[in-house]
Amino acid sequence: MKKIILSLTLVAACLLFAAAAFAQDGIVSFNKATVQELMAIEDIDIPEELAQAIVDFRKAHGPFKSAEDMLKVPGMTQDFMEELNPQVTDDGDVVFDPDAEPALAPSKC
Repeated sequence: MKKIILSLTLVAACLLFAAAAFAQDGIVSFNKATVQELMAIEDIDIPEELAQAIVDFRKAHGPFKSAEDMLKVPGMTQDFMEELNPQVTDDGDVVFDPDAEPALAPSKC
């Protein structure tokens, strides 16, 4: 009986952690996301090559510290940066937040 209660408690805890992860309203960390998670960002068509380049760049150079750091990723353009609209959080993470105001000035081209 104790094993069943312990198992149910562990399952409940796992479900709570999963719910918390999905409760972020579409926020995706460019410093932590996998290629698949980057490609799954809603309303933005991120090519697999660019998603892989973001992950590879981050592995080679460490986490992004500013939105402008993402312009160093091979294949990243100013126009695509505007679409991704990277935001720096209070804890220093660089994220995609679908509800955020534009952080970058629009390109002049």
